[in-house]
Amino acid sequence: MNVELLRIAIVGCGYHGTALARAVVRSSNLQLVACADPDPAARQAVAAMADGVNSFETVAELLTAEHVDAVLIATPHDALAPTALAAIRAGKHVMVEKPMALNEDQAKEVEFAAASAGVTCMVGYSFRYGMARHVQQLLAQGVIEDVQAITGAIATGAMDDGWVARADSGGGPMLYVGCHLIDLALWFMGEEPTHVWATVHDRPDTGVDESTALTLEFTGRRLAQFLVTQTAPAFFYDIRIVGRTGIIGLRGRNFVQFDIDVQSETHPAYSDPTIIRPAMQRDHITMMLVPELAEFAAAIAENRAPAITATDGRKVLRVIDSAKQSSRTQQPVALAQALSAF
Repeated sequence: MNVELLRIAIVGCGYHGTALARAVVRSSNLQLVACADPDPAARQAVAAMADGVNSFETVAELLTAEHVDAVLIATPHDALAPTALAAIRAGKHVMVEKPMALNEDQAKEVEFAAASAGVTCMVGYSFRYGMARHVQQLLAQGVIEDVQAITGAIATGAMDDGWVARADSGGGPMLYVGCHLIDLALWFMGEEPTHVWATVHDRPDTGVDESTALTLEFTGRRLAQFLVTQTAPAFFYDIRIVGRTGIIGLRGRNFVQFDIDVQSETHPAYSDPTIIRPAMQRDHITMMLVPELAEFAAAIAENRAPAITATDGRKVLRVIDSAKQSSRTQQPVALAQALSAF
C-alpha cells in the first residue's frame, strides 16, 4: 500500500456518506479502506466502491479492527458527536458532517477532545466549497466593501418521516440546512453576532421546527435576517449581501446550478447589474466534496487547523441554541463574545 495515501473510513453510509465515499475514491491522495453502518445493504454498497474496503456494523467494531488515519462521519445528527468522540479517542482525525452536534455543549466536548488528542477535527460545511466560495472571492476583492446586512432564506420540502422528522434525532430544517446560512453569515461577517432574536414555529405532529425567522446583530449595527422552513415544495436557497458600495446575491435550486448577481460602485466590471453563472462541473461531489476533502487532508499533512474548525462548528450551534431560547422567552439573547480556546 502506498504509505502516502491517507486511509479513510466512512461512518454512516446513507445519501451523504455515499457521496463522501465517492469523493474519497475520486481524490488522488485518499484511500477508502473501511465503512460502518447498521444497514447491511448501505455499507455493502459503499464497500463495493473500491477494492479491499472492509465493512462493519458499528463504529466500535471498525475502530477496533481496522487501521485508519481519518474518519468521515455522516450519521444522523444525534450520532455525530458521539461518533466523533469515539474516533478522536481512538486517535483518529475526523471530519464530522454539519451541524457537528445537537447543541453547543456537545460541540464543546468534541472540540476539547480533539484539542486534547492533538488530532484534526473539521466540520463539513460544504457550501463554503461550492456556491459560497464565489461570493467570498467577490468579498475578498472588495467588490461591495464593508458588509452591512445579509438577508436570506433556505428551504426544504416537508420532513414527514425518517430521522429528519424526529426531535430526538436532531430533525428539522434548522439543523439540517439552516445551519449553512448561519455558518455563511459568520464567515461573511468575520465575527460572531452580539445578539440573536428568533421566532420558531414547530410542527404540531412531529415536534421539530417547521419555520424559523432569525435575526442576528453584529458589531457596528450590522444585521443578518434569515428564514428557514420545511414548507416549500422543493429545496432552494437565496442570499443577499449588502455592502456600502454594492450588493451581491446568490440563489439556486441545487448544488451545481446557481446564479450570482452583483453590482458595485467601485469595481468597473460590475458597475452595471451583472449575473455570473459559474461553469457546471460533473456533480456536487466533484464541485464541493472533493475540494473539501482536499482541505481536510492538507490540514492533516501540514499539521495545522483546517479551514472550518470545531470552534467554527460550535459558534453555529451557539447561535441555534440562542435562537431556541429567544423563541421560548420572546426576548433577544446576548451572546458572550469570547469563546474559550483549547
